[in-house]
Amino acid sequence: MGAGRWAVPSTMDAVMTWNYEVENVDLRALYEKAKREQWNAATQLDWTQDVDPAGDVLSDDINPNVALLRDSDIWRRMTRQEQRQLRYETLAWNLSQFLHGEQLAIFVAGQLCAAVPWIDAKLYGATQVVDEARHTEVFYRYLHEKVEKEYALSDTTQQIFEDILSESRWDIKYLALQVILEGLAMGLFTRMYQAAEEPLLKELLHFVRQDEARHFAFGVLSLRNFYKTELTEVECREREDFAFELCSIMRGRTYPKEAWETMGLPVEACRRAMADAARRSQAQLSSFTRVTSALKTIGMLSDRMRPYYADIGLLKYENEELEEIKAMGLAPVVAGAER
Repeated sequence: MGAGRWAVPSTMDAVMTWNYEVENVDLRALYEKAKREQWNAATQLDWTQDVDPAGDVLSDDINPNVALLRDSDIWRRMTRQEQRQLRYETLAWNLSQFLHGEQLAIFVAGQLCAAVPWIDAKLYGATQVVDEARHTEVFYRYLHEKVEKEYALSDTTQQIFEDILSESRWDIKYLALQVILEGLAMGLFTRMYQAAEEPLLKELLHFVRQDEARHFAFGVLSLRNFYKTELTEVECREREDFAFELCSIMRGRTYPKEAWETMGLPVEACRRAMADAARRSQAQLSSFTRVTSALKTIGMLSDRMRPYYADIGLLKYENEELEEIKAMGLAPVVAGAER
């Protein structure tokens, strides 16, 4: 557990600016908000609490790894002990993927600090590096002190991580991490927070969600005018295609395959059972509520792309209000569909 390293080659320009004046008022306000909302995981969370990781950590009614299997023959054939083990293994798997994702975010936020041309984005990005380090700390500590198990990065998402880390264009890193993955993470963290019945995990997720809301806002505020004014039509179409491909991939990549394998469960049968239940309940798609609206806000949901998002069930979220922007007192600027 915790052994080994993974190196990804990455080349990009580091850009210094000699303009230290405020250029983007919204990003500077986000920087001030980040400074006010810093927290210390070592002192503000009660790590003395006992946790039964196979017990009632998450509500079965909300935890998708249970809720989406309960109507299947797979679940009905399980003994009570096997059902407890499923809760335990999928909890460890989910938190492990969060852990690895937070480490990815440390790297990418650091890359963005170096590459973005605006001082306001550099200042805010530096606070995000600290946030992501803190999230890595808390998920590792919860996994090792309370759950006592860690899964490796899922092979279903490893290629996505590698592509983001090796990408040389800073705005595509922004688009991938800050808009799509952070938007998706907000949905996943919110669902786990709603499901959490164990006090330490619930409080931990409260703090993490507070930070993630800023990270998501960072992407939207940075890109909402950039794509309309700084790129050619060809470059914008390339970003639109990239965004759709990433959404399409992530839409089907939230299954705990390795946890099922640990239990000796039929992976493909479990995947089909969860997919069928998710289609009926729309549970999996609900994690994307912010993403489609954010893509529209930054100009990545043109008339050309709308049918593709409709085909995968995500277009219906295009007008969802971005609460993370609203909470700052900023009205999101929705880009026109025409290009």
